[in-house]
Amino acid sequence: MTRYEKELIRMIGIRFGELAPQQLVEKLTRIGVIDITLCKVLTIREFVAALQKNGMKKIDAMWMASEQFACTYEYVRKCMYYYTDVNL
Repeated sequence: MTRYEKELIRMIGIRFGELAPQQLVEKLTRIGVIDITLCKVLTIREFVAALQKNGMKKIDAMWMASEQFACTYEYVRKCMYYYTDVNL
């Protein structure tokens, strides 16, 4: 763990320690600490992976993700293949 990560954890504990997890995520997103785009990418990838684990073909799972998250298939495809900086 880097010094920056340790300091972030310390600061979050001091400033937001009493918040529930949902409130903490909302607050950190609002102040720009959490990248919501990468969160969307991760969520879509996890959803597709879960469907694939249950036996669904990848393309079908991607179509289901587009319906689940009310977005285009092209956006799901972008999340699966374009964003390479999200490690699963």
